[in-house]
Amino acid sequence: MIALWLGCTLGEAAPEPGDPPFALVFERAGEVARPTAIATPPAGPDVPWITSQPGRVHTLDGALVVDIEARVEGGGEMGLLGLAFHPRWPEDPRIFVNYTYKVERRLFTRIASFRSADGGKTLDPASEVEVLSFSQPWSNHNAGALQFGPDGKLYAAVGDGGSGGDPRGTGQDRADLLGSILRLDVDTPPYVVPADNPFLGEPGARGEIWAYGVRTPWGMHFDGAPLWWADVGQDAWEEVDRGVKGGNYGWNRVEGTHCYEVATCAGDFVAPVAEYGRKLGSSVTGGLVYRGPSVPALDGKYVFADFSTGRFFAVDPAGGPVVGLGASGMHPSTFGRDRAGRLYVADYGSGTIFRLRAP
Repeated sequence: MIALWLGCTLGEAAPEPGDPPFALVFERAGEVARPTAIATPPAGPDVPWITSQPGRVHTLDGALVVDIEARVEGGGEMGLLGLAFHPRWPEDPRIFVNYTYKVERRLFTRIASFRSADGGKTLDPASEVEVLSFSQPWSNHNAGALQFGPDGKLYAAVGDGGSGGDPRGTGQDRADLLGSILRLDVDTPPYVVPADNPFLGEPGARGEIWAYGVRTPWGMHFDGAPLWWADVGQDAWEEVDRGVKGGNYGWNRVEGTHCYEVATCAGDFVAPVAEYGRKLGSSVTGGLVYRGPSVPALDGKYVFADFSTGRFFAVDPAGGPVVGLGASGMHPSTFGRDRAGRLYVADYGSGTIFRLRAP
């Protein structure tokens, strides 16, 4: 088990929490090599599924669901990166994945669906249907999270294309899918653009875009209607964002609430709910709003972590400071929850999936 100490509010120069009121304890729940996403079926067994970066999907109890490693270009920030169940599962026996692949040395992202033919035990690798694919100019900043919203539409987190500093300016370019949160209607295969998407019909804009100005949105979850994600910073600031339809989150004009490489950066940008600097970490992992049974003090708080330092944090969605929940020995790569509301977090280094339990 890993114990994290819930303590004082952390600022940029705040010390480690001391004399915590209770321990925040995670227990081992499973193991998957290089985990990148956790998703739970909306019906059937309440057992999360986990994507393995090289190209496999396993259940939490270790069963192999599908292996598409031969199709996936992995390593670094590439690989099998996202997983979402159709909200009418298993009536609609499709899951959706996001992965990178190569064609003649060119890198692409593919969003695709797979079907189960055995009641949800496995996925048929021959059933793949491509939903959407697009070119990636560099190998990093692929993002890849997938989530269905309460509106039944599929949301996809897409990074800015990589390199450093967004040299192509994709974050502020609505003609490019990169650097955006996409919203797709996949009930008419492969997909249609929902009629109420904010930029549908705008000359030169991609109608799939629901929000833009993001760098590397890593981790994305709904809490009822609100959509949350964390955006990994470039040089100095990590941020947590709440989704606004049509919102511009400012990258690469701003990093968090700070101008990026310019003296002034005024704009109609959506401000992050929370941010933190390099004294606390350098690669934020998006979490979720906790509504589980184990830790009442965290109920309604957005819980997230930093991949590089292993620190865990919480913030009130209504606003307020980032609260430190303590450091850990893990590299938290993704969060998830089961239908009972229990929170799971994956340690990328060991492949261990941890479940939060009552302290």
